[in-house]
Amino acid sequence: MKEVFRLLIFLFMALVAAAQSPSPVASTPDELLVHARQTYTQQGPKAALPEFEQALTTFHESKDRRREAITLGYIGNCYRRFGDLSRALDFVQRGMDIKVELGDKLEVGKSHNQFGLIYWDMAVYAKAIDHLQQAIAIGRELGNQELEGQARNNLGLVYDEMGDYHRSLEQYQHALEIHRASHFERGEGDTLANIGGVHLLLGQYRDALDYYRQALAIHERLGLKPTASIELGNIGVCYSAIGDGQKALASFDRALALAEEAGLKKEQADWHKGKGTALLRLGKFDEAMAEYPQAQKAYEAAGLKRELVEALNESGGLYLMLGDVSSGEKDFQRALDLARSIGSDHGITTNLMSLGNLEWRRKRYPQAEIYYREALERAQKVDDRGSIVAALVQLALDHREQGKLDVAEQEAKEAAQLAKASSVPPAEVQALYAWAEVQRSQQHFEQALRQYSAAQEI
Repeated sequence: MKEVFRLLIFLFMALVAAAQSPSPVASTPDELLVHARQTYTQQGPKAALPEFEQALTTFHESKDRRREAITLGYIGNCYRRFGDLSRALDFVQRGMDIKVELGDKLEVGKSHNQFGLIYWDMAVYAKAIDHLQQAIAIGRELGNQELEGQARNNLGLVYDEMGDYHRSLEQYQHALEIHRASHFERGEGDTLANIGGVHLLLGQYRDALDYYRQALAIHERLGLKPTASIELGNIGVCYSAIGDGQKALASFDRALALAEEAGLKKEQADWHKGKGTALLRLGKFDEAMAEYPQAQKAYEAAGLKRELVEALNESGGLYLMLGDVSSGEKDFQRALDLARSIGSDHGITTNLMSLGNLEWRRKRYPQAEIYYREALERAQKVDDRGSIVAALVQLALDHREQGKLDVAEQEAKEAAQLAKASSVPPAEVQALYAWAEVQRSQQHFEQALRQYSAAQEI
């Protein structure tokens, strides 16, 4: 019996040791990279970074220069997703140097693609475009559809930020054709999401929802939690924009949970900001005020200027709602200056509108008109329909206060027609309200009542 007991104890200890000792993830160099990449795409950079670091040590010690270079690039990707862009640049550059030394053209193309995304994050658009165009050229030269498709997709992101939506859609459509022809599902999902992003930027929220849902279905089927977080967050933005606050909050909470699990710092900040906006629209000001500082702090720490512009604008709006005009103006002006410095048309338009609204509240109507007029011109240049409607509505209300009633009526009517055609109910309500206010000032009371009733029904 004692021997049996000793055997049982031995077996128990062996099982405990086996459970506590990590099983080897991979036995060959290729398996090391494959497993780390799989962890990165399915779980995110937080879980993948230790695997890439272990692989880097292995490849450096064995003098496997090619795999060392590839792994340096992946570590750079991790730091980019963490929001640490300076370290991301350092790792990608170290990898690029080795790839150039080895004469590995395909891998050099992949590094150009990585550089393009980092410079996009940094809002250094000229450098981003240059690197991505080099990646596209290499992919096309080598017949590598995956590289060409990914680089075209990423180039579309840069054109989005520059407000050139015609060129961005061209790149996305070309990338989508390439991915579908090569049956690269992940790339197809990424591009569908980015097409949704163009519709979101143009205020076409229901169209955007459709594309984001298609992308989410692909990425959830593939088990890609980090990208699913991004789609869920953008779905939350769409729900918030069309006035469905509860669905928006639910989407943001799911997106935040996935982003935290994957260690995605930028996305966590994005969804805190998005949640703050949804709470703001539901009238939950104290809860909204708690969300914005978390987002701003993360953006500033990571040097994400584009995202900081958006966060400053939204916090400025919240300050105005709370009656703190001085703090609101400070945030709007800082956001406008930052948007001008990085050439963000959308950021410039948004903050011009906000400063115009502030002057309107002060009853300084001619000054408000100057801001609204510039915002309208910028929005029309890039066919940003949401901003066009908003600018026309505010111009109508501003001209009403200045007694320019015929001009005001035409602007309100145009805004209502455009909002209806674009299927954006909240914007249509605002336009109809402005139209009714102008008609009331003209003493056209029956017509005004019709517009009020139409707005109430929506």
